[in-house]
Amino acid sequence: MKHVFVGLLLLFSGGLYAADSFLPPFTATYGLYAKGWSVGEGTRTLTHQGDNKWVFETHAGSTGFLSLFKDIRIDERSEFRLVNGQVLPSKYTYRQTGHKDRYSRISFNWYRKKATSLYKGETKVIPLEEGTLDRLVYQVVLMQDLKQGKRRLKYKIANKGKIRVYRPKFIGRESVNTGIGQLETVKYERQSSNSKRRTTLWCASNLHYLPVQVEHVEKDGDVFRLELQSVRWHKIQ
Repeated sequence: MKHVFVGLLLLFSGGLYAADSFLPPFTATYGLYAKGWSVGEGTRTLTHQGDNKWVFETHAGSTGFLSLFKDIRIDERSEFRLVNGQVLPSKYTYRQTGHKDRYSRISFNWYRKKATSLYKGETKVIPLEEGTLDRLVYQVVLMQDLKQGKRRLKYKIANKGKIRVYRPKFIGRESVNTGIGQLETVKYERQSSNSKRRTTLWCASNLHYLPVQVEHVEKDGDVFRLELQSVRWHKIQ
């Protein structure tokens, strides 16, 4: 159960875009559910730092009865720049505290076309390919791609010392209930390679395609879910 809960927190875990059409900054809160029980809560925040610099962060942790046994917290942060309409990640960090303390980091050097990855205490150099993203900021790019009308999605992700390819598959359109009411969404599914695990995202068209519901199915069939509770959009200062 503890491994699956961490995976659930991680759920909570490109192309060219005109600067004036990029996503607005936002703060969204989510409830985390396992087997029908509320087990945690989380936030996702997109912040503009000025000078084409942005930060995307997620914070999630166990709450209620579960926290008495597994007080788990996961914090992820992606720093990136929007340069000539392209999202360029600068630094990604991951920190888990509670059941097990874990830390990983990726630093991107686009001038030298390489990234330096620290994972499980081991440092690796990753040759950077054009369009490479980190495992967090790709979710921002996914929102922007959907906003621009793209439906066939593919992302190159620097993760665990190598480049991996994510191919979310368009399933269809669906109306879902959330903490802010019923929303019309586009539904995407990503299945892990050589695995029965799969993740489904429902992205709301009238919320800049923010994922308002995320469902993860484990190999044994257990279902875990994130549900949007609130969202606030901010003006760029």
